[in-house]
Amino acid sequence: MRQETNEELRAEADRLLDSGLRKILDDYGEVYVIGSYALRLMVWRDLDLHIVQPAIDKKRFFDLGGRIADLLRPHRMHYRDETIAATEGLPRGLYWGVYLGDERDGAWKIDIWTTDADAFEATRVYGERVRERLTDSARSTILQIKSECWRHPQYRRAFASGDIYEAVLDHGVADIDEFWRFLGDRNRAG
Repeated sequence: MRQETNEELRAEADRLLDSGLRKILDDYGEVYVIGSYALRLMVWRDLDLHIVQPAIDKKRFFDLGGRIADLLRPHRMHYRDETIAATEGLPRGLYWGVYLGDERDGAWKIDIWTTDADAFEATRVYGERVRERLTDSARSTILQIKSECWRHPQYRRAFASGDIYEAVLDHGVADIDEFWRFLGDRNRAG
């Protein structure tokens, strides 16, 4: 069942990209579809995209945002400049969070980053490391845990998909109850 959801969501994401979004993105640099789509671990409508450019151009990034808004008509777009904020764990680049409705109710959320090649390297390497370690069993466990907790109010605030990947791949967590214990133990140790 969960694998079917992943495949259905990937097919929807392909249609979204084919709606003209991919063509727009291609005008701004080298485009990578990353995250749960690339890892085949989708349980909700979240699409992660990364554009690599030789140099970051804020004016062009806002032009990109305007073109995306014209095409997809989102009710909200969130902008971040991580070249200034430099939040730990985030790429040094520019970000659009594109909301096509309430994602907790099943609407698409699209994360679009633009960075230079050096800033993309950590993201690329992380994705490859996770992909290399995914077995059929680990994929099934991750899909199960993600499907049971992505609507949790603390998802993407106190924990995220990367925490689930770490729990399963590095600590042998096998179900949602073990995942909650893993988070609790880690928070107490931190």
